Order: sequence, then structure tokens, then C-alpha cells
Amino acid sequence: MIRFGDGEINLLAGYSIPYQDYDEELVSTMREIISLPSSEDTVICLPDIFQNRFIFTWWAIDFWKIHLDHYADFYQSLSSDSWYGSTFVSRPYIDFEDKTQANEQFAKLKSIWKGRDLLLIEGATSRSGVGNDLFADAKSIQRIICPSHSAYSRVDEIEKEIYKHANGRLILCMLGPTAKVLAYRLTKNGYQVLDIGHIDSEYEWMKMGAKTKIKFNHKHTAEYNFDQDIEFIEDETYTSQIVADLSK
Repeated sequence: MIRFGDGEINLLAGYSIPYQDYDEELVSTMREIISLPSSEDTVICLPDIFQNRFIFTWWAIDFWKIHLDHYADFYQSLSSDSWYGSTFVSRPYIDFEDKTQANEQFAKLKSIWKGRDLLLIEGATSRSGVGNDLFADAKSIQRIICPSHSAYSRVDEIEKEIYKHANGRLILCMLGPTAKVLAYRLTKNGYQVLDIGHIDSEYEWMKMGAKTKIKFNHKHTAEYNFDQDIEFIEDETYTSQIVADLSK
């Protein structure tokens, strides 16, 4: 599963975004990926904003209206398949007016990795699942820590490291646009990969019953893209799960 959000669309249109500088090679690969037909092996996901936008909060309606007013023709030029997955599959909570359905959606997601050995590919500030039970039902967790910004500059190195640890594991990629390329490459080589960026923030917000995007002090928060004023909490379990740190 490979998800394209507003950040990836901005990159495809030629712009840098806060956590990834524009890179022609990256954009070329993303264009190749977004043009793929979805199948049982690879599901391409787009923002589910083309019809009933009134399911969103008022601020999300405004955001996606501006986005679609700007990029409607661009979407048509990029993608022409008959069906797509929804980018919101891993973001089912904060932007939706009806937040009661999120718990069921997260339960379905958690059932995917229940009893599975996981390999998480994430940025240095992400700490996905730390302080919550998002991955509590997994059999085991390993993590490869990557740069939080412009990770694509290390994509080949990250991919090589993944192959060292991926055998028998479900791979969860949470690494911005670089996750698209990694998921694409790994899927072609027979690995099961889910691109589920920002799922941790969504889950935290749901657990606290948040109505707005509250910033976390101890790890990355979705849409707070510059990772300022984070105070990491020492966590022995998290540290023990790290099998490679490529963030330095």
C-alpha cells in the first residue's frame, strides 16, 4: 500500500515541502508509482476528497477545497486508474467531523499486525507507538531509524539495511515521500509493505479525544513539520527495538 497525500502532490508539482527537498529523481519515481494501476499486490492511495468533502471538519473542508481548486487538473494528468485506495486509511480521525468511526478503523488496522513480527522504518523523531498501544499486539518490533528530513538522500542505504532485517516481517514505512519509493521497491521484491505515515499522531489524538491537532512534546506530531521543542523521554523498550540508526 502506497499513499499519496498533499505533500507528495506538492512535490510532484515541483515544490519542496518542509520535510523533503525537491529531488528530480524522487519525483520521477513517484510519477511512475502514481501512474500504476492498483492491484491485489499494490494499492495506490489518493486523498479521498473528490466527492463528499462534507464528511470533514470545517478547517479540513477549507484546506482540501483550496488544494483541489489548485490541483484538480494535475490529478487528472497524473492518475487515470479506475480505482484507488484512500490516503486516509491511516488517518481516520482528526480531520473527520464524525470521529466515532475511527476506533473501528484502528481496530482493523491493528488486526493486520496482530501476532506479526514488524519492521518499522521511521524518522528519528517519529517514535511510532511509543507511549501508546498501537503495536502492542505485534509479536515483535524492530526499527530502522532514518533522517527525519530529506530521507531520500539516503534511500539506497536505507533499502540495503531493510533487506538485512526484513525476512519474515511485515514492513511499516513512516518516512514521508521516501516511504513511497521504499514501498515500491520492496513490494516488487516480494515483501509486504504498508505506507502508514502519521498513523501514530492520529492514534494519539483519538485516544485523548482531541478536537484539534494537539502538539506532542515527546515525539513528532503530524503537520508540525519542523520538529521544534521536542524533549525525548528515555524508553528502554524503544531503544532495544532499534536494529539500525541511519539518522546521523
